[in-house]
Amino acid sequence: MASRDVRSEIVEALRRYGFYIFDRSKQELVVEALRAAGDSRSLVKVRSLPQNPNYLILEVDAYAFEAACRERCSRDGLMNSHCYGKCVADVSKSLVEKLIAALSG
Repeated sequence: MASRDVRSEIVEALRRYGFYIFDRSKQELVVEALRAAGDSRSLVKVRSLPQNPNYLILEVDAYAFEAACRERCSRDGLMNSHCYGKCVADVSKSLVEKLIAALSG
């Protein structure tokens, strides 16, 4: 399977689900596709699925923006959970869209 095919698979999965699950046999092709995405690859993390280590998941790395959302949605030491959930969802969606654009180009 060519790198372009894997890129198409990643883009389709990100559009539908916001993440991409793949088996280890595609790992090098996924890494190659992420390299082609340039700086956008820093937006994601790839890790093994705990249920089956033969499969990996590519997903947005929430670590980079969760603290900013916590800060934005906290007042007087209390966090507004609705604001936080919306912030995380919005930023995650935005990053997925940015990654899709980078992979599609």
